[in-house]
Amino acid sequence: MSTDKPKNPESSTHDTPNPGGDGLRWMDYGLLAGFCVALFGYVAISGRPLTLHEARLPECSREMMAQHNLLVPMDGDRPWLERPPFPHWCMIAVATVIGQACDNEWSVRIPPALAGLLIVVMVARMAAGWFGRGIGIIAGLLLATMYEFYAYSTLAEDDIFLALLVVAALALFVRMEFLIDPMVEDRRVGFTGRRPWRVVAFFVLLGLTNLAKGPAVGAAAVIGTIAAYFLMPSILWQSGDFSVIFHWPPEQRRRARRYLWLWGILAAAAIALSWHIYVARLYPGPGGYLANLRYDFSGTHEFDEPWWYYPVMLLGRGMPWTPAALVALALTARAAWHDRDRVMCFLWCWAIVPIVVLSIPHRKHHHYLVPSLAPWAILAALGVKPIAQLFFKGLEWTRRPTFGLLAIGFPGTIALAILAWKRLLSPATDLHGQIESAAVVAVLLNCCVWAFYHGMWIKDGRWMLAAIVIGVGGGCSWAQTHLRDDTVADTRFLRQDVEAAVPKDKLLAIDASIGPLDFFRVQFYLRGNALLLHNPSFLRSDRIHAADVYVVGSVQDLPVLKKLGETELIARSPRPLKENVPELALFHLTFSPDLKRYPPPAVSPMQAMMRQPGPWCGPDLAIGR
Repeated sequence: MSTDKPKNPESSTHDTPNPGGDGLRWMDYGLLAGFCVALFGYVAISGRPLTLHEARLPECSREMMAQHNLLVPMDGDRPWLERPPFPHWCMIAVATVIGQACDNEWSVRIPPALAGLLIVVMVARMAAGWFGRGIGIIAGLLLATMYEFYAYSTLAEDDIFLALLVVAALALFVRMEFLIDPMVEDRRVGFTGRRPWRVVAFFVLLGLTNLAKGPAVGAAAVIGTIAAYFLMPSILWQSGDFSVIFHWPPEQRRRARRYLWLWGILAAAAIALSWHIYVARLYPGPGGYLANLRYDFSGTHEFDEPWWYYPVMLLGRGMPWTPAALVALALTARAAWHDRDRVMCFLWCWAIVPIVVLSIPHRKHHHYLVPSLAPWAILAALGVKPIAQLFFKGLEWTRRPTFGLLAIGFPGTIALAILAWKRLLSPATDLHGQIESAAVVAVLLNCCVWAFYHGMWIKDGRWMLAAIVIGVGGGCSWAQTHLRDDTVADTRFLRQDVEAAVPKDKLLAIDASIGPLDFFRVQFYLRGNALLLHNPSFLRSDRIHAADVYVVGSVQDLPVLKKLGETELIARSPRPLKENVPELALFHLTFSPDLKRYPPPAVSPMQAMMRQPGPWCGPDLAIGR
């Protein structure tokens, strides 16, 4: 990369796209796609149950499909407005194409894997356009194996879909900013004139980010990055004179004018606000959607974290590539801050500004980092080469594959054998496949160690990179199948014990009051016609006409159910859903002949999420308990 200082603020060392060589070829796309399919898709066949948080999106999507409702995420008869509907649309679209109903593990894990694959391809294409084919491929592989990105590409949760929209919007921006000369589009059309289709698509994607997560989370990352990119040259390259912010050079004005477009801004705002306005009018009042939204921002201190939370979390969530990204950040500082390199300027803005913006609110969570990992993967791709060159300078005997196998492979194999032996001695361990699993991991470890040191010996970084990428991918896939999973016991209870005990022609009900999110897994793993009860009092609903009912709830429900009739505890899970949550239990309730029935009340969004008490169908059964 050239570091010659441009003669004026309008020039750049990267005005010409793709200074590093050819972009991606078809075989490169195939390589990235095949790797992502294997890495992200393995969880679909691993047999690992859905997590507690994972079950919400598939279950709400299943309800929306069953009710032919694409606008309001539902949980039975209750509006579940924790998230906007874009992730649900993705789930439903994939389920429709493959002929499923969002009711099994493998099908609901396809949409996040596809989203992760598309993001990897877009990031690789951007990096290849800037720095050449090799860096593009490396950036894609590194992003796919970043811990946080891998995790959310295999989980049926919302964050990867927000990341898809954010990266797609910025990929369009990069395409227009670095590969299309603004003079080609300069028709003096002004603030209300026509724009190319890419600008239209950019504003549509910008608006859609507000339908994938909480308000402004995605839009802030996109707008903040682009705004900083346009303002940074004025501030840095004009001797610190901040007045130049309002007097941009002609080239800078031409580039920014693409996005100063009335109709695009209005379209993005309309898309961003439409759903929120709709559900706010549909569910008004103190327990409605706006009250639920205010609760997230000001009514709770849950997930409150200090301002430095995200920089610290990024260090771990970007592993194993965080060191390479930090090395590249140091090596590119001069290009971004002094040499007026537009590519590096944008990359720095994309990497840093979203972290700064996310750090402003008091409410923080590590999964908000997922849409912001892409630039760090590109930086890491730039940093692996100097790190590899440093390894090449080591003592000759320390670079031999034999040394690596003795120093790392052999101790690692011994450690795996000890761990496997301890697991075999545990009375709670299922012995099936344990020895074979440990042997496979040991072989993978030694092969990767040999390949890494072979790369150091022949001074070929491709061997080293392949060893790490394959090792990380293989380790993650092994963990999906063989690491301890606390959800297996209750999943087996729901799938086998409950289904075997409840006749097909009997009514099966689920008590949703067992926990704020816990019941979603119960719903997902039970039969699709199971009746969801907001709380046990809804068993007195005048819509229930059966003489008896089977109820899945907490073991603590027994005294309450006895108030409704003769109750028998049929079975219970061997362990709780999670810490501080009692065990699941299956009850058989035969209603009292004189049980008084009541019309079921509507449940507000705040009540559905257990942020407000009630409602009850008749008097509260817990009174006097």
